[in-house]
Amino acid sequence: MPKKNKIISEAQILEEIKHFRQQQKTLIIASQSTGDSKLQQPLASYAPFIEDEACFYLFLSGLASHSVNLKNHHNDQTKVSILLIEDEQDARNIFARKRLNYSCQVSIWPRNHPQWQEKIDKLQARFGKTIELLSSLGDFNLYCLIPEEGHYVRGFGQAYELKDGKKPTLINK
Repeated sequence: MPKKNKIISEAQILEEIKHFRQQQKTLIIASQSTGDSKLQQPLASYAPFIEDEACFYLFLSGLASHSVNLKNHHNDQTKVSILLIEDEQDARNIFARKRLNYSCQVSIWPRNHPQWQEKIDKLQARFGKTIELLSSLGDFNLYCLIPEEGHYVRGFGQAYELKDGKKPTLINK
C-alpha cells in the first residue's frame, strides 16, 4: 500500500523545484522541424544549460538539427518543450523519477546582445574551457528558452502544474 504523501506548502515546492533545476546540468529538448507538414519531424535532443529566473540558456552549433529547429521557431507561436529529469541511478523508483518540463518560447541572442558575454562567461564557469573554444566558432548561437507553463512530478500522485513558469498548482491528489 502506498505511503500517504505529506502535505507541503507552495513555497516548499518552489524551493524544491529551484534546487532540482540547480542540480541539473543538461536538459532534453523536444522540437519539431518546420516546412511542409508532411515533412515535419519531431526531434528529441539534449544540451547543457545555465539559467536565471527568466530563461534557460543554451549555446548550440547552428549545424545541429535541434538548433535549426529552434531557429525556425524563434519568435513564433510554436513552442519547444524541455525536460529535466532525475538520473536513473538516483531515483528511488524508476517509474516515479522526479521530472520537470516546460513549454518554452525561443529567443536567439546575437553576439552584440548586451548580456551575451555575461551568459558566455557563466557557461564557461559552469562547463569549463570548452565554452571558450565554442564561443570562438562563428556557427554557435546563444538561445534563451523562456518557460511559460510546465509540470513538476516529484513522485507517485505528486504532480504540480506550473503557471507562468513558476507558480505550482497540485493537479493530482
